[in-house]
Amino acid sequence: MHTYPKFLVAIAGIFLSLVAVEVKSADAGTFTFTKIAEADNRNFLDVGGGPINDNGTVAFAAITPSGKSIFTSNGGAIRTVVSFKSRSGFYGIAINDSGTVAFGNFYNELQEGYFISNGETVKTVAIPSNRSFSLTLENNAFNNNNTLVFSLIRGINRYEIVTTSGGSLTTVVDTSGQFRFFNQPPAINDNNVVAFTASLNDGRVGVFTIQNGLITTIADNTNLFDGGFSETSINNINNVIFEARLDSGEGGIFIGNGETITTVANTSSSFSSFSRPAINDKNQVAFNATLRNGAENVSVDGIFTGSDPIGDKVIGIGDSLLNGTVTNLFFDGGLNNFGQISFFATIRDSNNNTRNVVFRADPVSTSVPESTSKLGLLALGALGTGIILKSNLKQKITTK
Repeated sequence: MHTYPKFLVAIAGIFLSLVAVEVKSADAGTFTFTKIAEADNRNFLDVGGGPINDNGTVAFAAITPSGKSIFTSNGGAIRTVVSFKSRSGFYGIAINDSGTVAFGNFYNELQEGYFISNGETVKTVAIPSNRSFSLTLENNAFNNNNTLVFSLIRGINRYEIVTTSGGSLTTVVDTSGQFRFFNQPPAINDNNVVAFTASLNDGRVGVFTIQNGLITTIADNTNLFDGGFSETSINNINNVIFEARLDSGEGGIFIGNGETITTVANTSSSFSSFSRPAINDKNQVAFNATLRNGAENVSVDGIFTGSDPIGDKVIGIGDSLLNGTVTNLFFDGGLNNFGQISFFATIRDSNNNTRNVVFRADPVSTSVPESTSKLGLLALGALGTGIILKSNLKQKITTK
């Protein structure tokens, strides 16, 4: 998980038939903002953004005067999940709907490995022993069954993706067959379907899902894509959102389900790059993006929910927030099924003082349309293209 930095570390008029995914995006100006936590130099010396669950509770890491801790809050009381005397150590945080938090730790105060905590007890999920863990944990790597998914190296050059709830490790997929390497941290949904990116022995790279040993190709570089597959997330209707690079050289964010691929946004117009795409069960999306004419010396220009950089913007550099101006921000994939978005922002006030704050963006609109799970029409906001990938791997790009 790439928390901000290290822990502090987006067609109207285009409709596609025979598309199984309908992407929903929020309208401009439909969010209010709730402060979750702030680095006030008293309780918190610094804070980092984190994931959000369906109760609107955000998990975040903070440096305190006594060390470093993980906390949760929904904008009211702040609850301590786990505390350390050291000020370094975490490599990822995830939270499920029960408020249980999973995290990775590499500082030997607790022990290296993965852990889950409900705020009262800390449970060891996995420790390296004779294995080598991946160094990242995505916030969509922990589901409502208290199941964690991550990758590891076992022995010499044997890579595995495993799941566990705190008992034995279950190997989901490994490199003993067609796969050569797993390129990014995996994701898991509540049906225990795992999404992952991989390089294959035959030279292909792509995005895949697996459940009970059945592998589905979501997208690979034999059709439409040149590569660059990264940062996957999966919802409970098995739609996978991911970043990739097209044969044309353009980058984008896409949604696939094994039969169709839909473009959420690409770099053909205003956007220049993307990161941290997330999708919920209503097929609403959110992601970071930089703009071609964006601000200088920032990691992202804004957080977006669709392909329109104006109409689909949640918050951006230069916007007013908390009696100041946003000078830095980062969305780390925190999107729940009610369209709430958690993110980190730096605010500069009129006296040039800066504040690091964790926020929750709350959608004002209450008429969020339900997602569709059957073939239908697709509308994607403004500016963009749709891609249909047939199951027989023939390609068709539909444009207006």
